Amino acid sequence: MKKLVSIISLCLLIGIGVTKAQNQRVVVLECFTSATCGPCASVNPTLDNLINNNSDKLIAVKYHVNWPQAGDPMNLHNPSEVGSKVTFYNVNSVPYSVGDGTWKNLSSQVNQNLINQWAAVESPLEMRMTHYLNATQDTMTVIVMGRATSEIASNNLKLNVAILEKTMTYTSAPCNYSNGERVFHNVMKKMLPGAGGKSIPAMQAGDYFAFKYTWALANVMDVNELTAVAWLQDSETKMVYQGCKSSDDFQPYYAKQAYITGIDHTKTTICSGTVDPVLTIDNLGSETINTLDINVKLNGNDVTTITWNGNLQFGKTVKFDLGELNFNEIAEKNEMTFEIVGINGAPDDYQPSVYTYAFDEAFLVVNKSFKLTIRTDDDPQSITWDLVNTANGEVVVSGGPYAEASTVYTEEFNLDGDGCYMFTIYDAGGNGLNGGSGFYGLKAGSKTIVSGSSFNDKESNEFAYENYADIIENQANTASVYPNPSNGMVTIEADANCTLTVYNTAGQLVYNQTVEGKTIVNMSDFQKGTYLFVLTDEAGLSKKQVIVLQ
Repeated sequence: MKKLVSIISLCLLIGIGVTKAQNQRVVVLECFTSATCGPCASVNPTLDNLINNNSDKLIAVKYHVNWPQAGDPMNLHNPSEVGSKVTFYNVNSVPYSVGDGTWKNLSSQVNQNLINQWAAVESPLEMRMTHYLNATQDTMTVIVMGRATSEIASNNLKLNVAILEKTMTYTSAPCNYSNGERVFHNVMKKMLPGAGGKSIPAMQAGDYFAFKYTWALANVMDVNELTAVAWLQDSETKMVYQGCKSSDDFQPYYAKQAYITGIDHTKTTICSGTVDPVLTIDNLGSETINTLDINVKLNGNDVTTITWNGNLQFGKTVKFDLGELNFNEIAEKNEMTFEIVGINGAPDDYQPSVYTYAFDEAFLVVNKSFKLTIRTDDDPQSITWDLVNTANGEVVVSGGPYAEASTVYTEEFNLDGDGCYMFTIYDAGGNGLNGGSGFYGLKAGSKTIVSGSSFNDKESNEFAYENYADIIENQANTASVYPNPSNGMVTIEADANCTLTVYNTAGQLVYNQTVEGKTIVNMSDFQKGTYLFVLTDEAGLSKKQVIVLQ
């Protein structure tokens, strides 16, 4: 089956005219150097001339290491990702180069014959990419695509994307122990999504991938010198299958191509039967998108189809608020899928992009007090929270904003009414508690039911609550319910006639019957989860017990 690798998922490519062909390979030369390395100063000019003379067949990436002496500023800009590449290739000296992923030697040994030899190996893949800066020139977007023209059987494929500063010129020595160099070329600034690259499954002829990455600029000397390169590599054998460099002449492979790349405002536990997701959608096709039809399913069953209208050009992103989605039944484990089923009134050129979001049935909390702990980040005045009774929308307790950064605050409270409750934490700054070492956690008794730190403008989760304080225990009612947990066969023992009613964590009645004496209730067909058993005797007095089916 042909596959389409999007930023999130792998989809079937419905390709036309893809044959088992080979392509001219762009050579990838990875060089390790340092502004404190004496031999590098004499080797780099010759190496740079060789790179420039082969610009049509070669891309070069230079990693600045922190030895033989520490202090190279280009290493200090991104030491961890450079260190990862040093480890990946087991580099222990500079100047050192890796060509084609497999040739490793002193940089002085790179020559035209080697480059010609690497370039002569045909590639089973074609690749193309482009990049652009936002209006304020503080964020760079990179788009890279590739299509296999013949099989690539490796299960260890990694797509590497590097942002480079083509030329960095210092007016004086850039560091202590300088080797005298003032001009540096093809300096690696950032690897996307990281030094380890992006995993790509084995590919058949016609399989296709497309990725969009953004990077908030840091430690850039001249934004006009920024560019991007990419290469597909086997992470085990180190062999490079293909490379490419960013081009202004970039053209997408296909016209209609949209991806759902993320989701916000979700909940990982739900008892209310509602969610109000916001989808992030990228247009990576050449055709401007004016309408998008998105089908929503829960556990394989249709929920709704929603249409977005607007103007989404190539390479741009839109946040689509789907509004409140309602569903009646919640299983113990749930999957909600969002599928793009139409672009401008017609199908995607590929099998539609599908995004899957998972959530669980909410916890049932019984007769517990609550404790909320918040460690603020560096913007505490942006942090607030509330707890809402989902049945009526009433805010029953709330807190924030806070005064002190990096400070632990605790809030304790109790709930009186039964029902489904939604806890939401907000960040007016839009970056959650990520601006420092912030976190939050909500405990019911000793059990943490909600926690986190990484979110955007808000994060919500739900739990069900049952308060037994208002139940009068009837000593004459000696009914008991067991075992707990149960495999589905639940035994009821009662001295007198009782009415049994069973509720799920959403508060829905799922079972009832009259019991007398010893009665076995078969609930093996019910979803695994937590249930509330209520036994009410003839006097109207109740006894409640929570049973877990597993």
